[in-house]
Amino acid sequence: MENHDILIAELKGSLDFYLKWTNLDPNSPGFGLTVDSTKKPIVASIASTGFALTAWSIGHARGYLDPQQAVEITRGTLRTLLRQVSHQHGFFAHFLDIHSGLRFKASEYSTIDTAICLNGVITAAAYFQDAEIQDLAQELLERMDWNWLTFEQDNRTLFHMAYNPDLHGDYVNGQPGFISQWDMSAEQKMMYLLAAPFVAPETAQRLYAGFSRDTAYFEGRPVIYSPGGSLFTYQFSEAWMDFGSYRDPDGVDWFDNTRRAALANRSFCMENSGRFNTYHANSWGLSAGDGPHGYATYGSTPCKGKPRHDGTISIYAALSCLPFIPDETMALVDYLYHQQPCTWGAFGFFDAYNLDVSPAWCSKSLYGIDKGCSMIMIENYLSGLIWKTYTGSDLIQKSLEILQFTKKQEHS
Repeated sequence: MENHDILIAELKGSLDFYLKWTNLDPNSPGFGLTVDSTKKPIVASIASTGFALTAWSIGHARGYLDPQQAVEITRGTLRTLLRQVSHQHGFFAHFLDIHSGLRFKASEYSTIDTAICLNGVITAAAYFQDAEIQDLAQELLERMDWNWLTFEQDNRTLFHMAYNPDLHGDYVNGQPGFISQWDMSAEQKMMYLLAAPFVAPETAQRLYAGFSRDTAYFEGRPVIYSPGGSLFTYQFSEAWMDFGSYRDPDGVDWFDNTRRAALANRSFCMENSGRFNTYHANSWGLSAGDGPHGYATYGSTPCKGKPRHDGTISIYAALSCLPFIPDETMALVDYLYHQQPCTWGAFGFFDAYNLDVSPAWCSKSLYGIDKGCSMIMIENYLSGLIWKTYTGSDLIQKSLEILQFTKKQEHS
């Protein structure tokens, strides 16, 4: 199969994944919710559901879905989110029972997972231009109480990461309530865009300015890096937001930052190819995802401290580099499909593989957030559809104005 055909097959496989692993029972209270992982079909992820909402737009645009079916699935999902899914001040529980829509066990109420879901909501409203979808989306967005999660620390305005009221709940260390804070550069940039129209403009600007811009250099160029050096932290916000067309108020080009981080990640793998059989010029991509011993977070330099890695390549994260370093990514696609057939299945590429364990390991699992990120990035590479749809929405355009982003040609 030619490389372009592999990308198209991966896109179609991604949609088929969401069709199979989303609750599409019209009589179910959890209609529209998507599994976190194929390992636990009863557990839905609110973030996976945001990626699924975006998948329906892609499926509609490519003719993979009947147009009316795409609209009906989207409408039903938004009804579920508004009327059924457990939330606190608009922020959804991270994990849900896929049948009831209710919080799964003592899952935290997560800011970033809610934000990913809302990115799907915004994309759906902007793409379908359907009155009911737009009304439901507006209700969901206006229900969010961003001020609830905002606090001051060391003269910085920050968001908390999550909230859990239960003493023994997820991520609670003996003290229920707010959990940690977004004080670093990572995947949360979308949150500042989502919050900007719903808080005071000065608060929105202080929130965006509040997280640290820790910087290192790769081939003489600066990289604002995330603590663990995982690729997904550079990709999740960038999947929806067309940072390639904008610079922030300090002149930061986040698209180019992601490009350099991707090159650094690949270079790190190449430098360590003598110690790890999986790593080489066409096999790279260290991120969070499935691993030989379960879900794990891997990364490369630049990062804080020593990066964690064990020979596991997160395939979805490498695929998600396609718009940023297309030649290097297409070489990886060609290598994996033709030289590592165990990485390909009924829904396209699996999550990860590792040749440095015995026996060699290929994931047979899929994660909704991982499949979704690579799906969107492939679509953006081929057509720019999601970047255009999301970034062009009224809400995001208003946010960019409040946060004082400028078009690249305006900035230069």
